[in-house]
Amino acid sequence: MKAYVVEDELYARNELIFILRQTGQVDVIGETDDIHKAIWDIPKMKPDVVFLDIHFTRGNGVELAKQLQAFKEPPLLVFVTAYDEYAAEAFDLEAVDYIVKPFSDERIIKSVDRLLSQMKVRTMNEEPPLPGTKDPGKLVVKDSERIIIIDTKEIVYVGTENRQVFVKTLKRKYPTETPLYELEKRLGSAFHRVHRGYIVNLDLVVEIEPWFNGACTLGCRDGSRVPVSRSYIREVKQLLGF
Repeated sequence: MKAYVVEDELYARNELIFILRQTGQVDVIGETDDIHKAIWDIPKMKPDVVFLDIHFTRGNGVELAKQLQAFKEPPLLVFVTAYDEYAAEAFDLEAVDYIVKPFSDERIIKSVDRLLSQMKVRTMNEEPPLPGTKDPGKLVVKDSERIIIIDTKEIVYVGTENRQVFVKTLKRKYPTETPLYELEKRLGSAFHRVHRGYIVNLDLVVEIEPWFNGACTLGCRDGSRVPVSRSYIREVKQLLGF
């Protein structure tokens, strides 16, 4: 796994890099204390994961993360910071982990294990079907120690709730460690984002109900109701033929 470290505290950066290399699972291909250099380096070096702090003399790690998420193939993100109040923002950016300083070797190793699991799931979903076979229409997600294979036709929506990503099928709800943006890339043409925290299978939508402030909710075949933010309403109505 290739990693790039963005950290302006020299001691913390060196310690983090040392622990990562000691795992034998991480190749640290770049490091910097400057966000602007990171923006220049990362697209060229294409690391699998970026470890980054939040506060810098010039710039902000959250803003850097937003730019990285706009890439066609964004790297996985791990925040390493002395500030715990940014955890919610990190979750919105679908970071794989949020480590609060001072960190221990064990905490970094745990994060590396989580990253490796995430990369394994990503690889499984990116593997093309064998020659002569059809797309199986399956979604592979990671839940704690299990890898779950789900028929995409059974998925009603995927979303976030209380900082947890989950996949809701016609029969049950599966929590998953897979970030929402990764799920969005893997799902088929029937799935569309309708809210910052929700992606819906429009084939299973049965009604649209007006809500407050110009928003609305979608009623789904299993009885679920999914919020649609105002910025997505026009597109959703067009897709559903309203």
